[in-house]
Amino acid sequence: MSVLPTPSRTSNGYENVDGHEPSARPTPIEVEKKVRERSTRIFEDWKVLRAILERHEQVLRKRWTKKTRQQRTKILETVWPSMSPTHRPDLQAYWKESEQQRLDGTRYRQAYLWPYINVEELVKSKTLLLFLNARGRHTPDTFAHADLEAVQMGCRSRALRPAILLTHTMLFHGQTDAESYGRIVVWKGNHTASRALISGITLDPGMGLLVLEIQQGILHFLVQSCFQILHDMSPTHMIEASVAVQPEPPAVNKDEQEWPSVVSMASETPYRVPAHLDISRLQAIVAAKRSAAEDHIWALREDPGYFSDIVNEVGKNRIESLLDINGKQHPDYQTSHFWEFALRKVVINTYGSFILWNIVQERITTLASLIEEHSANISSERELPHDLRMAFNVLKHGLTQIASGPIVSLTHAVPTSPAFCCYFARASETLGTASDEVVPVRSYDKDPLARVLTSMVIEETAKICGLYELMDEYERIVQSDRKQKDRVTPFVANQLSDLAVVLEIRRQISLYHPMLSGAYNKNKEDTPEVTLELSKSIAHFPSFKHAIRSLEMASIGTPSSGRFYYPIEKRRTLRTTDAMRKAEMELDIFWLTVDQHFVQECGKSQHQAIQYLLPEHRSVQRTPEWVEPDDSSHGQRTEASPETAYIPLPHLNADLETPARNGPVVPDASPPKPRVKTRGPATSADLDNTPPPALEADAQTTPPRTLLPVSRRAFKVFASLFHNPLQPVQPGEVPWHDFLHAMAAAGFAPEKLYGSVWQFTPTTLDVARSIQFHEPHPGSKIPIAMARRLGRRLNRAYGWTGDMFVVAEKDAAVAR
Repeated sequence: MSVLPTPSRTSNGYENVDGHEPSARPTPIEVEKKVRERSTRIFEDWKVLRAILERHEQVLRKRWTKKTRQQRTKILETVWPSMSPTHRPDLQAYWKESEQQRLDGTRYRQAYLWPYINVEELVKSKTLLLFLNARGRHTPDTFAHADLEAVQMGCRSRALRPAILLTHTMLFHGQTDAESYGRIVVWKGNHTASRALISGITLDPGMGLLVLEIQQGILHFLVQSCFQILHDMSPTHMIEASVAVQPEPPAVNKDEQEWPSVVSMASETPYRVPAHLDISRLQAIVAAKRSAAEDHIWALREDPGYFSDIVNEVGKNRIESLLDINGKQHPDYQTSHFWEFALRKVVINTYGSFILWNIVQERITTLASLIEEHSANISSERELPHDLRMAFNVLKHGLTQIASGPIVSLTHAVPTSPAFCCYFARASETLGTASDEVVPVRSYDKDPLARVLTSMVIEETAKICGLYELMDEYERIVQSDRKQKDRVTPFVANQLSDLAVVLEIRRQISLYHPMLSGAYNKNKEDTPEVTLELSKSIAHFPSFKHAIRSLEMASIGTPSSGRFYYPIEKRRTLRTTDAMRKAEMELDIFWLTVDQHFVQECGKSQHQAIQYLLPEHRSVQRTPEWVEPDDSSHGQRTEASPETAYIPLPHLNADLETPARNGPVVPDASPPKPRVKTRGPATSADLDNTPPPALEADAQTTPPRTLLPVSRRAFKVFASLFHNPLQPVQPGEVPWHDFLHAMAAAGFAPEKLYGSVWQFTPTTLDVARSIQFHEPHPGSKIPIAMARRLGRRLNRAYGWTGDMFVVAEKDAAVAR
């Protein structure tokens, strides 16, 4: 796949790609004239809009919300006859034209300049009202940088080529009248002006002219919309001084939905006042992602069924599973060589992801402290302090490293997915060697889902369109059409969800300060420093990636021949117990072999390298030997023979001896104590150094067990998550909606992030951490095996067990 050349900067800071000429090279006088014309019209319309809202905003809201979608559409198309019909019209325009057509003069300039002015979004009951309130109640300079961000795809695709005026800069922030808005400052003799442009605090005149054009169009559209909605009032009368100014009505409520969604909030962002960075919220999201990465490690080492599913998914989505252009299977498909690569990816990616999320958590904690330290000196009109800028850049660089994981996975998984493999094939053999290069064999231009997913993994297209914009379009497609959502495999859905969370964090960071936005190539001088800073935190990890190449794992890790058959969803009997114990033994042998290899090659195992970041006293669940119940137990296992045992990880002991193949040893059968609060994020040290024993990254308090009263509906869910498999009646699948209700009843606030990822933030519980789960896909019910895994994660995170939940008295009384 080709890679775009690195953008270069002209002498005035404007990003100029490949040396293509700008649309024009006007003189300072010509620019000044254009600025004054546009700024005058902007403030004329803004004053009218503000006056209308001050007197009639409540009436506007009532009238607009009472109108049908057809009536709203008619008003929108009357005001803006050529309004784009669909969400993200800039993406649709990009796919309709070639690069040469855009360079010759795009036919879709409107779509690139005003991507958020489209019928699909504005016809909703609240969107236009949000837009009116934001733009009419706040001065135009509030939106200058946000409006510039909105047209970056048009600039990257060269559909928009701003004019260039060298050695000048344009001022927007703090300029609140037509005479000063967009004021031009000459660089000569003014070092501050040139530095402010390079830092992104002020704008290049060409970009500034685009901002003025955008805002002129937006404000004129909003004023005309008011005239249409208030059609029975004359434009002059509705803003007369004799009409009393009314108090501003309450904030526009979001469209009602049971659970909040980041996707819905993000769709409203272009129509709201640019938000301030909510660092506490980002900390909660990052902490939950780190926790999920840690839980993934434990699940792979503890649960044979989970391990088998993950390895199978990785294998299924390797390029070798794709036929070549002659219809031939890859010679390595399903061979030991094939599984070696799949197992290596699982091992390395699992620990690499945890290390990177731990670094991000540390960096965002540092960032929060620096923001508080510099709070009195932070302004959008000044450069960020160097240490704060560095903290932001290291955080963004770490997020970029994390994003590369799902992007690489999608590069393989999209072409091999059943719904999209018809469009792709492997290239034919070269000199007798099977090719791993993927080539298109059919056009997918008429398949919007295939087109947007493919655009994400083609580097050139992703750079031009923007990953965030492509993810936004993906969400629109799958949310509006259930059939499209069902075409996405669970593996692809999970990769997209993880990528989307990273992109959302990066987007929120870019809103904090103009220096962090994407409109300019900023802070190039920091790149070596940033890279060095991040590399210190992962110094030991490259040696693991090298050492794993000499490790043969296929003979002990290939998920075939029933090696990891783990009937956790079935009632416990002698047969199922023996099968589970055998699978657990095979999994222990696999991880012990991996750990021993890394100790020999690197001096420590990959798990030992991160052990200081994990709870000090960690145990895994293991199945004890079957004991036939006696008649007095009525089919229940006695206290002396629990259904689950908890043992220390055998492969983390100092001797690292190989377990015998007669089953795992079960030295301790007592369940872990419930854990309620963590002390805070771990602090990182060089991974080459063994941390002091006193360092406790996940220290827990152990208060007395308390009962959690929940509704009968929630109790049924937790009974399934923590079901005793010795019971004669096994539970069925759990509807996802019921799981959300149960978590809310237990004291969490569910929130959908992106794709299948949900965040559960504690509200009434005395716990310190949030937790994330993936929604089942493509179905809407949680299979019982998955439910048991969710129960294990809740047990690891909070010490929850089934006997902690009771039906609330009011529900119990109703039942009686």
